[in-house]
Amino acid sequence: MSKASDHGTGYTAVEKKVIGITAFGHALCHFNMLILAGALMALVKDLNSSTAQITSIGTICYFVFGLGAFPAGFLVSWTNAKINLQGFFLLSGLSALAVGLSRGIAGFTVALTALGLFGSMYHVSGMTLITQTIHRRGKALGIHGVAGSAGITLTPFIAGAVLTMADWRMIYFVAAFLGFAGFLVLFLDRSVPAVSSRVDTQDTALFPRHMMTAFGILIVVMMINGLVYRGFLTMLPTYVLQNLTADSSLAGGLISTLILSVGMIGQYAGGHLSDRIPMVRLYLVALLISCPFLFLLGYVQHSGIVVTGLLFSLFHFPQQPIENHLISRWMPSRWIGSGFGVKFTATFGVGAFASGLTGLLAERSSIARVFPWLSGLVMISCILVFILAGFLSRHPVGPESD
Repeated sequence: MSKASDHGTGYTAVEKKVIGITAFGHALCHFNMLILAGALMALVKDLNSSTAQITSIGTICYFVFGLGAFPAGFLVSWTNAKINLQGFFLLSGLSALAVGLSRGIAGFTVALTALGLFGSMYHVSGMTLITQTIHRRGKALGIHGVAGSAGITLTPFIAGAVLTMADWRMIYFVAAFLGFAGFLVLFLDRSVPAVSSRVDTQDTALFPRHMMTAFGILIVVMMINGLVYRGFLTMLPTYVLQNLTADSSLAGGLISTLILSVGMIGQYAGGHLSDRIPMVRLYLVALLISCPFLFLLGYVQHSGIVVTGLLFSLFHFPQQPIENHLISRWMPSRWIGSGFGVKFTATFGVGAFASGLTGLLAERSSIARVFPWLSGLVMISCILVFILAGFLSRHPVGPESD
């Protein structure tokens, strides 16, 4: 790795490349997973289906997206992060192309499931590459989070814009092109290191029992937050479209983009502050502040939807880089890939059920009722993190315990 660093950023040339390619991959990964939400109404109409059926297909996609992260963690350990990133770009591109070319519910389901499965390769390999090659880890994770938020933020706008000119298939063709482009860039750039999570062969430390307990509590919290994350992202574009923009897909996409855009501020702040403030304490504060805004989102009207949505995004999205930083600090280096595999299986795999559950709740009641229900889950997370903080005060697992 190059030792020369840019004094303006503090990163070497190679570190900048790692940040750049993982940022692009993170944005594309979330873009791929959110196309369904951004084009939900168009899919229901074109495939002659229902909201519940399409969101149930989305549940399958999100479930394999999360479930695949567990074996992906071991795959990174036995191979390396770079080749897995190449696999993510290439196979996701092929899957997105297949979705766009599909005809009927059966083909759409198979292709979308493949997109979720190969999308699961990203987070473990990307996180491993960052945590094993970047020294200023918190800031890098914040930048990485901003990129993911950019993908999340731009998806409703891109989907809405494309739907004014073409049908939903074109959105998946765009995703395929981006995947192929990412593969070529990474394949041709030999300076990006091939990193396995088993970097430190002398690291044979095992988790003490109290550390396993702390990690277990954190996994449960992240699993619950995965449900909240997926439910919010699935229902927000349609909720905005129904309540604020009549039948304009583009306007609905713009407003959803505005709401989600502040998540980028939160992502960067969360990563940056995690280098300076005790992480569990910071995590609890973000959860507590976000909860009431999510509850109110289901009851306010007109501009109130925009305001409460903005405030929820601002405090919800910082939680993700904090979680990743905690795992990178708590896990022995040889277990980092597997640790992230467990984390993303819990958040994305279990969180996948939010798509179908929120779709069912929206049909039986209304989309507005989804948000107070999700806020109840956030409150459970708050209670568990409070318990975690108390546990760590008695059984510290390291300098990042409080």
